[in-house]
Amino acid sequence: MILISLFISAFLTGLFFIVLWNLWVFRMRKYDGIPENELPFVSVLIPARNEEKNIRQCAESILKQDYPHYEVIILDDNSEDSTIKILSELSLRYDNLKVIKGLELPEGWSGKNFACHQLYKQSHGDYLLFTDADTVHRNDSLSKAVTRSVSRNADLYTLIPEMTLKSFSEKFIMPGLHFTAFSLLPYYLAENYSNPAFAMAAGPFMLFKRKSYVKIGGHEAVSNELVEDVKLAKNIKKHKLKVVVNKGLDVLSCRMYDSFGDIWSGFSKNIFPGMNYSSAMLFSVFGFYLLLFFVPFVALAAGIISGNYYLALNSAYQTILILIMRLLINLSFRLNFISILLHPVSIFIISLIAFNSWKWNVLGKGSKWKGRTYSGIQHNKNEIKSISGNGG
Repeated sequence: MILISLFISAFLTGLFFIVLWNLWVFRMRKYDGIPENELPFVSVLIPARNEEKNIRQCAESILKQDYPHYEVIILDDNSEDSTIKILSELSLRYDNLKVIKGLELPEGWSGKNFACHQLYKQSHGDYLLFTDADTVHRNDSLSKAVTRSVSRNADLYTLIPEMTLKSFSEKFIMPGLHFTAFSLLPYYLAENYSNPAFAMAAGPFMLFKRKSYVKIGGHEAVSNELVEDVKLAKNIKKHKLKVVVNKGLDVLSCRMYDSFGDIWSGFSKNIFPGMNYSSAMLFSVFGFYLLLFFVPFVALAAGIISGNYYLALNSAYQTILILIMRLLINLSFRLNFISILLHPVSIFIISLIAFNSWKWNVLGKGSKWKGRTYSGIQHNKNEIKSISGNGG
């Protein structure tokens, strides 16, 4: 027990310095402006399925950009709500909006990837911005993002958006995304080291050079992936191209999920597929995850109750480190403080969602999202098949 506690303390101390390093890497930087006549033409591409709550605000935020050379194409992916009606109304008001109706999903594709592939086929831009329908963009988002991408010579420029969190479940679970990513992944390596193992990308905002997107095979090369953003970043690195990941609080906001049920389903869809459908990897990673970020709180309580003050002091050091890391990350990304106070609860729930993701795929029919079920476990081949529903 003592050796395990010392190991946790040492490891958390290392992660604390990784957090400090990451926050320095993600500091806001200033970039020189680019003359208007040198700005590239950008295609803004938005897949939308059952997005009646979000699509109007997203589309209008993109259509009102101060950027001089761009087009907006939105694909309705066989929505079952009023998404297409809203898009049709918007297309009458905005000349630079093109709305297309998505084709039926073919075998071997996930819904979002096929939608993005169709959008690419309709685009003309030298740069391609894939953004989600649940995002809201500042009116200078394209100007800022393109300037920074060109200045950094990025083949893929991806932004971590400001998170819009309204419900209680969002406020105490969603910041766990930032905590996990910023404590476990050294972002300097994600940008400067060519090994795909350190690839990182954020699906809500992915800006590609067109020629680089074509070189890696685009979404067609990741047709059956459910965590396509990271896979695309890995492909960029495999081709010795450059990924730049930045903080995007001054560019866009995103409300990924608006209820506990959506959080549960959305993460359940992604976690096990994101680990290549490996049961050994999932249980190893989340066992370690609980050991580092949950067990110290249990050990602290146990040490106090049992009178084992060495255990209590060591666990207190661990919990203080964890809470300071969360505080620094939350301050940097303008996240709420509920998630700090409820840290062990959120870590436990995220681990339960990971188990559910495994259960869906190994014991059930597969991952479920927006009216589709994806069967990800193929014992003889690693492919995903859509087995029900129309899209998403």
